[in-house]
Amino acid sequence: MAACFHLHTPPPLGGLVVPARNPGNGPRIGVALSAGGAKGLAHIGVIQVLEEHGIPVTAIAGTSMGAYVGGMWASGLSGKELEALAATMVERSDLWSIVDPALPPRRGFIHGRKILKRLRRTLGEKSFDELAKPFYCVATELNGYVRTVLDDGDVASAILASLAIPGIVVPVTRDGIEYIDGGVSEPIPVDALREHGRVDKIIAVNVLPRPGEARRFRHNSKDFKPWRNPCSWLNQKVNLFARGNLLDILRGAAMGSQMRLVERSASHADLVIRAVSPMPRWHDYTSYRSYIELGRLAAEARLPEILALAGISSEPQTCLAS
Repeated sequence: MAACFHLHTPPPLGGLVVPARNPGNGPRIGVALSAGGAKGLAHIGVIQVLEEHGIPVTAIAGTSMGAYVGGMWASGLSGKELEALAATMVERSDLWSIVDPALPPRRGFIHGRKILKRLRRTLGEKSFDELAKPFYCVATELNGYVRTVLDDGDVASAILASLAIPGIVVPVTRDGIEYIDGGVSEPIPVDALREHGRVDKIIAVNVLPRPGEARRFRHNSKDFKPWRNPCSWLNQKVNLFARGNLLDILRGAAMGSQMRLVERSASHADLVIRAVSPMPRWHDYTSYRSYIELGRLAAEARLPEILALAGISSEPQTCLAS
């Protein structure tokens, strides 16, 4: 038989320490992952903590980068496998390998075909009904800027639609409808998950700063001395993605509007984990370890509340089989 007792005193030698779960079925928990560019890699750290503590997740929703991470997670990849996937983008050349210039850049600078190809390396032609967990991908219809929840058909094309940053990625056509970045309409898909996911409780993970916070995250261009680093100076003059240039301004403006939307949507969640990075660049995928660690720390700081939400006692118990 098995004997279980609370750890008010040290456990006997050989005891296995496990979380103390409440009897019966706990609430159905959904996780909503926000937009945020490379900062969205912090979602991986949160996922790792949830998995390590046995938090049962029944449905996932994601927007933009949150859709990328969420879709891969829903496909069956673990938090550790997601980290290994992030590690394949450590060099600048890795980032440029998914850039396919649209010439002329009439509707965007990037077609997105190489991004789709990269998605298919992991997901293949997998459809939503083949995923390990229900997944809801938020995109925005270009005609009318209406939020759409994509949850059927091909998963990779749905994620690409959610990632299609206006002005940077050409709008994605799916089933005859053109889509752009889901962050335009719902940067953190709490309401989408509540409406479609059949969940009792929602954990929202937000990587976007609040309005005003981003100012202290940016460097002062007046302090830049071109003679100290001529290559950086030249990059600033010719690279449209460089800080303060056209595409950086477009992305920053889009994120500025998302910051306001995300706070309102996050207030509809049962628990919000904020994993906001002070790093200024939204496309800095080379710093994936820092983002993941930030996500881990943010989740661990809210762990007692997460366990309570899942109906799991934070007081450990020891079980001995005899």
